[in-house]
Amino acid sequence: MIETYSFDGIKVIHETARSGDLPEGAIWIDLQSPSAEEIAAVEARCAVAIPTREEMSEIEVSSRLYSEDGADVMTASVVHGVQNGSPAFAPVTFMLARGRLITVRYSEPKSFRIFVAKLCRDPAALPPHHAQTEAGEVERSPGKAPTAEQLLVGLLETVIDRMADLLELISADLDRIGEDIFSSSAKKKPTGTADFKKLLQRIGAAGDLTSRVRESLATLDRLLPFLQLVLDRKKGSGMKDGKARVKVMARDIHSLNDFVSFLSNKTTFLLDTTVGMISIEQNAIIKIFSVAAVAFLPPTLVASVYGMNFEHMPELGWDYGYAYALCLMVFSAVLPMLYFRYKNWL
Repeated sequence: MIETYSFDGIKVIHETARSGDLPEGAIWIDLQSPSAEEIAAVEARCAVAIPTREEMSEIEVSSRLYSEDGADVMTASVVHGVQNGSPAFAPVTFMLARGRLITVRYSEPKSFRIFVAKLCRDPAALPPHHAQTEAGEVERSPGKAPTAEQLLVGLLETVIDRMADLLELISADLDRIGEDIFSSSAKKKPTGTADFKKLLQRIGAAGDLTSRVRESLATLDRLLPFLQLVLDRKKGSGMKDGKARVKVMARDIHSLNDFVSFLSNKTTFLLDTTVGMISIEQNAIIKIFSVAAVAFLPPTLVASVYGMNFEHMPELGWDYGYAYALCLMVFSAVLPMLYFRYKNWL
C-alpha cells in the first residue's frame, strides 16, 4: 500500500495512491508492506533504489546507513504490536531523496499513526521554517510546505516519544508486579502455583519488551549521527533548527538508555525475588509434610505395638484397653507438636 502526503498551502493532504498514479507534489511517500509493483513505481517516479526487505534486515551499519544516487538511506528497528499483546520490532527505512521523504515498512508501529494524526491536524507542529523579521525575531514562514527533512525529524521525534511512553508503561507494570509479590508474602496461606506462574509470565513480558526497546534505541542511536551529517550537507533556513532537534533526540536516547538499564536491573531483581518466594513456599510445604510425618511416628509405634500377635499382652484383657491405646496415640502425637511449637519450628 502506498500512502502519500502533500501540502496545499494550508493543510496536509493524505491520499492512498495506486502504483501508476502517484501525486507529483507528494512530500512524503509511505510504503506499507509494498508489493514489487508498488516499489517499482516509486523507484521510477523518484529515481531511487529502494532497499529490499532482506537488505533492511541487515545489521551492518553500512547496509543500514548510506548515501546512494542522491538519496540518503537510514534504517532503524521500531517496536510494534504492543497493543495486540505480542510486541516485536521490525526494520523501518527512511529515505531522503530529491526533496521527498520515503519510508518503507512491513509493520504497523503506533508512532506512525500518532505522527500522521498530528501532521494532518497541525502541520505547524513540525520543525518550523525560519524567517528573520525586521525586529530580529524568528517566525514561521506562512503557507510554505514542510520539507522532507522536517518530516523526518518530526517522525523520529514521535518514534522516540513512543519509546519513552513504552518505558513508562513497563515501569508502572513492574511496580505493580513488585506490590503483588510482596503482598503475597504477607498472606497466611501459601501463594498458589498458578499465581506464581502469572507473576513469572508478567515479569517475562516486561523483560522481553524492555529488551526490544533497548534494541530499537540502539539502532536509533546509530542513525542520529548519520542524520546529523546529512543535515550538515544541506542548506536551508530550516536546517539549523532540525540539527538542534537531532541533538536533543540524541540526549533523549542516552537518557532512555539509562532508564532501560534501571528497568533491566529491576526486572532481574523481581525475577530473583519471585524465584526466592517460590523456594520459600516449597520449603514451607516440605516442612509441613516433614512435621506431619514426625508427628505421626509415635502413634504409629503405639498402634504397631498393640497390633502384635502375642498371646500374653496384659492390656488385651483390660476393659478400657482400647481407650487407653487411643489416648496414648493422641498424647504421643500432641507432645511432639507442642515441642516443635516451643522451639518455634512451626
